[in-house]
Amino acid sequence: MVREPPKECIDWPFTLPLVLGTMMNPLNSTMLSTALTSICNSFARGISSGALLITPLYIASAIGQPLMGKLADIYNPKLINRLGFVLILIASVIGVVAPSFGWLIVSRVILGLGTSAAYPSAMALVAQKYQRKGMTIPGNILGIITIASQVSTVIGPMLGGFLTQISGWRGIFFINVPWVLCALYFSKNIPSGKRKQQKTTISSVFKNIDIIGIGLFATSLVLLMIILTQHHLSVAPIGITILFFIFFILWERKQTLAFIDIRLLWHQPSLLLVYIRTMATNYVMYLLLYGLPQWVEGTKNMSPAQTGLIMFPMSIISATSAMLTSRSNNLFRVNTVSVVTIGMACSFIFLLNQTVPIWIITLIIMFTGVPVGVNLMANQLSLGAEAPANQIGISFGLYRTFGYLGAIVSGAQLKTIFHKGATDTSLHLLGWFSLVSCILLVILYLFSLRKRQGKRE
Repeated sequence: MVREPPKECIDWPFTLPLVLGTMMNPLNSTMLSTALTSICNSFARGISSGALLITPLYIASAIGQPLMGKLADIYNPKLINRLGFVLILIASVIGVVAPSFGWLIVSRVILGLGTSAAYPSAMALVAQKYQRKGMTIPGNILGIITIASQVSTVIGPMLGGFLTQISGWRGIFFINVPWVLCALYFSKNIPSGKRKQQKTTISSVFKNIDIIGIGLFATSLVLLMIILTQHHLSVAPIGITILFFIFFILWERKQTLAFIDIRLLWHQPSLLLVYIRTMATNYVMYLLLYGLPQWVEGTKNMSPAQTGLIMFPMSIISATSAMLTSRSNNLFRVNTVSVVTIGMACSFIFLLNQTVPIWIITLIIMFTGVPVGVNLMANQLSLGAEAPANQIGISFGLYRTFGYLGAIVSGAQLKTIFHKGATDTSLHLLGWFSLVSCILLVILYLFSLRKRQGKRE
């Protein structure tokens, strides 16, 4: 019989390195937001080039999360966890010494792969630990990991601003070095939990991993990024990208060890709606998280540290909103608040211009934290309600992948929006794109609400 562990029973020597690891992906995602202007200026590139640093990390993460999760399930999760830390160290050193902008892109790709190993391997290690004890995973353990990830997302802009101000933009890469060394030191307390049924060899990896599916998915994302970063759309690249996505879907439907379980989405359309909503909310969230700091620095001539301070209240509001939302089980109320607040935040963008006092800008940015926190939790609660009970792990893995897709689109589009600089005009264009996404969110919300009411009847 499985027994529920006491909530206060937290094994910190075991949990701490897992928490440190899961914080690194969102932290490295958002630290860049207040360092982009300095990086682009350092290499004499336009501010729109910042998208070339944003998007590669998300493409690598979208591929890395399910890939590292599958490797952790098949082989040794502690090994995969440590492999991620090693990749982060390599990426960080490349970023610190990068002699050119191209090397920074390489660093961000490796960083995306390395940080992607933390979350799935941590979940595998936690599950193993409590399965051996005949216990279910304590809710407070999962809560700590989730909140840590949320906190690192919202403190990233402030930390990135201060590091850039104190030590230059290379500081956002160097901070990973002591962080990883601490995590590696504490990870000695994690039991190995080796898998007996699989021997880790190159041939076994290729046998158990959908290499062709990964290749088709990666190619589709890269082509999508190229299209979105172009100022003028042409038919040929769009057609080729669509063809690759179609090939990917057809291939995955036939695979027993599919990279992404297309059949799950086909049989659970309500789950697909949650994923599309997640992609749309992440698209808006990252447009704001990356766009607002660049606009503030560009129009108000503020330093990265000052911009980080302006973004800090938003971080507090976001974390507070997420924690308050997590206490509610009323999906109707939570989802209603999520779509209303994100629509309001996007509308407030049109009130901003170069002449607006900084205190008003700060208030609007603070309010933006409300939909960021509420929508993150609303999507997770909706996913929990729609995910099949026997496919929770796969469902949450796909949830993160769709979230990265939204971040990829927003990151690539920022290159087009800011190709003439972070001006009032470009900021308002960002606002229009955000509003269109909000309209899509409302439509999806109403459609999912109608389906839920239909199930009750």
